[in-house]
Amino acid sequence: MLLPDRLNQRIAEAIKHQINSEREEADTTSAIWRARCEVAQIAMYSDAQRSVFISHISERRGSVAAREMQSQAEALRTNAIFVLARKPS
Repeated sequence: MLLPDRLNQRIAEAIKHQINSEREEADTTSAIWRARCEVAQIAMYSDAQRSVFISHISERRGSVAAREMQSQAEALRTNAIFVLARKPS
């Protein structure tokens, strides 16, 4: 079992790789891309960091926006975990 910090680091690396792959075909000047990058950044945070950030988003942009960002970040993390699970050790 990986230590939590090491696991978070590997998840963040997988997310960075995914975003870099998407960047090649995305309109990087669009608001959609900026939002995707913001969600990816949130997804790379540890559980505690994500919780604090989502709380700030809720205060500034509202709970609906915060829940949506949290959901998207969790989906990115889940996808990254599946990618890591498929990689040979």
